[in-house]
Amino acid sequence: MTGCQTTKPIDMSVIQQSNYIIDDSILSKNKDVIITDSLENNFYYAGYDFNSFLLGNSYYHIMFTYHPGNDYITATFRTMQQNWISADSLSLYIGKEKVINKLGENSRNNTSVVDGGSLGNTVYTHELFDVRLPLDLATKIANSQIDKVTIRFQTKQGYVDEKIHPQASMSELKSVVDLAKATNSRL
Repeated sequence: MTGCQTTKPIDMSVIQQSNYIIDDSILSKNKDVIITDSLENNFYYAGYDFNSFLLGNSYYHIMFTYHPGNDYITATFRTMQQNWISADSLSLYIGKEKVINKLGENSRNNTSVVDGGSLGNTVYTHELFDVRLPLDLATKIANSQIDKVTIRFQTKQGYVDEKIHPQASMSELKSVVDLAKATNSRL
């Protein structure tokens, strides 16, 4: 499942015994986004634009996931709204330039209820879109100024524009891109 992570420390033997070579300096500098699975003997990279806990959920707008051997990075774009109808499409703008325009064929949603105590409960709809990005576009997004990035979730009835959190560093996205570029097959 994309985005599932473990809290276990990285098992470097999984990487060392794999069919991949990763430059040691890039590997050591970007360990925070490496997920290893000793049972399956594999690994991948996953990072967020902003990783903080809010309303009982990890709060982010963009997550990058890269599995060695792929020629793309999967970007998961997320919004969390009250009283929202499922989005039909997703667009991403850097400034005024539309760099992604996708229909919702790889979208999913779920709902969560946040207990507001005496004020009552609030229902949130989480919309998630998975988009395969070539490495050059993933690099462009990861290196963008956060105030220039706008993610648009659209329905026939309207749209919601999401901005990257002002405290986001995009550093985990950059780490995934750096590791993806530095991962080479031994074969």
